Amino acid sequence: MGNRPRGRTPAGVGVHLSARSPFRYILANWLGVTLLIAALVVLIPLHLTALGFGVDAIAAVTASAGIGGFVSAEPVGRAAARIGAVRLIRVGSIVMGASVIGIGFAATLPMMIALNGMVGVCTSMLRVGSQMVVRNRIDDRRRGRVHAGQGFIGRVAMLATPVAIGFAWERFTSTWSFVLTATAAWSMVVVGGSIVVDPSPTVRAGDAPITPLLTMIRYSSGPTLFTAARSARGLLLPLVGLELGQTASRIGLLVGLSAAADVATAPVSGPLMDGRGRLATIIPSFSLTAAGFVLLGLADTGWLVGAAAVVLGLANGLSAGLLLTLGTDLAPAGKEGPFLGRFGAMHDAGRLLGPFIVGLLGELLGLDIASLAMAGVTLIGLACLLAFVGETRPARPRPITPR
Repeated sequence: MGNRPRGRTPAGVGVHLSARSPFRYILANWLGVTLLIAALVVLIPLHLTALGFGVDAIAAVTASAGIGGFVSAEPVGRAAARIGAVRLIRVGSIVMGASVIGIGFAATLPMMIALNGMVGVCTSMLRVGSQMVVRNRIDDRRRGRVHAGQGFIGRVAMLATPVAIGFAWERFTSTWSFVLTATAAWSMVVVGGSIVVDPSPTVRAGDAPITPLLTMIRYSSGPTLFTAARSARGLLLPLVGLELGQTASRIGLLVGLSAAADVATAPVSGPLMDGRGRLATIIPSFSLTAAGFVLLGLADTGWLVGAAAVVLGLANGLSAGLLLTLGTDLAPAGKEGPFLGRFGAMHDAGRLLGPFIVGLLGELLGLDIASLAMAGVTLIGLACLLAFVGETRPARPRPITPR
């Protein structure tokens, strides 16, 4: 295993909190960003279709967010080290909302691609900023709960926001739907309140070692493969349903069942990670994911596809906040920003890898083989995490027993 950082952050590092809860601060700002992301899932296709663009243009605008987040990882990490987590989150929230409004006013494809790319950059800013606050300000016995709370909020937002946006689109103009979404997200910044930065940390960023690239690759190999499996789940479920001749309503039900199982188990993840360790979540969630893909690969009826959807949803919910927590645990004191930026970019590459594997193997060998291959990818990811990372929960001091 690598020489990963353990224990608590040294006293005096980072920020001192005001009376406002850091837990509320993180979750409120995260709710704001997830509202924007979930709304764009519906708003971008509706807006571009109304302007007369086709599927290729919609795909290009949608993909630009992922590309923006990936290529900005290094600059975002450096910015975090310079301006701090609080300003990073504030700037990211403001610019992201403005970019969403800009998409609503834009009428040209290059402008919409650029603006949604900026949404991806801001998403990276919010993620890195929230992880830095958790790393330095949240008791290390509660890290998993906070990040799992972020995961739960994201799941609920993805379920509820598209429905609300659909109603808003029918009642208001296209532009107003974007403006209302950004206003709701900005209101979460107000709800979250503020925290006060200590300008004189005891550990200077320049004194902390930079994590070697090879070590970063080892740390992120397992999360990258697991992210690939997660992205493949959303693609394979409807494709297998279509191949088996399921109706559109039944395919929607399959996706809904998986999402419901996901949301139902997400609250378990945080207490499990904090109470029993990160491996107590990693091993069952990865194993269930592999089992779900095997079941999906062998499915020849709608009932079996439904069972696979539930298993995959349970597994995904059990891993809520896991990758955020791993990054927070592993980040070296004084270099949290650059580390978290690179770590996030590396495991986000799995969002591209999963659909690529499914598309290639599905076309050449069939969706059953693609599903079984994703089970293998998941198990390889588990092996990488066990071999290169292991347990990352900070060690707790043993109580002193009086003699």
